Amino acid sequence: MNCKFCNSNKIERAKIIQSSYVNYKYTLYQCINCKCRFFDIKEHDVDLENVYEDYSIKHNKAIPNSQFKKSFYWATQVRRIEKILGRKISSVLDIGCGTGDFLMHFPNNIVREGVELSANSAEIVRKRGLMVYQDFAENINFNKQYDVVTCYAILEHLLNPLKLLDKFQNVVSLSGVLVIMIPTHECFKRWAIDTFTSTRWWMYSPPQHLNLFSKQFLDRYLGKKNFKLIDRYWTSGGMFNPFKSIPFANRVFGKAMAFTDGYNPINKLPIFDHLYSYYYKVR
Repeated sequence: MNCKFCNSNKIERAKIIQSSYVNYKYTLYQCINCKCRFFDIKEHDVDLENVYEDYSIKHNKAIPNSQFKKSFYWATQVRRIEKILGRKISSVLDIGCGTGDFLMHFPNNIVREGVELSANSAEIVRKRGLMVYQDFAENINFNKQYDVVTCYAILEHLLNPLKLLDKFQNVVSLSGVLVIMIPTHECFKRWAIDTFTSTRWWMYSPPQHLNLFSKQFLDRYLGKKNFKLIDRYWTSGGMFNPFKSIPFANRVFGKAMAFTDGYNPINKLPIFDHLYSYYYKVR
């Protein structure tokens, strides 16, 4: 087997991981050449579309009647993107948009479009008055360009992530912004868990998570597509909250964590496992 990203034959088996979603164990491979890690979807016969549909239905039960509430996290992302873009946003495409929460934070007089595989989630997006492509992201032929294209926690899920990365050159407009958030194994948190505990790092979750990009590979690959890295930081992703069972404390602590994730200088160091990268389309 060769690396699914750089095609190098310098790969090794790193771990055997029990899936949290299906009753199978998967082999985690790591590439010596590009430093990426990955699982092989062909190791077991699994219908990924059904896996995501089941997850979506369970998750969306907490969102009756397509109700929407503004989020400090998404509002912060919008402000950050606006600052990097340096002009008014006229169009945005959110790949892996879920129920459209992020898109709802933009004014309704601009082009707001999303990509979502789950029929259950896509229906909620439509009810919110947003346009959505319902398919695997790498299969869609986009016929327009956008000022902003975002991929929050999506590349790790794709069967053919390089096909999507290749599309960005034509989908992001000149001087536009591309935002990518991925789980990263290149951080202190993952290293500490693997080194000192018997606990499974939760980002090792095949067949939902298939790809773990290295920042080295991502920057190099997108650089060839005329994207320049503008900003980067690492966060906890709001995953730590000891007050989830106490509604008021949960909200207060959640907002505090979101603020810390967005503005803490320590997030310029690879301590946590959510990697945010902001690229500018240069030509």
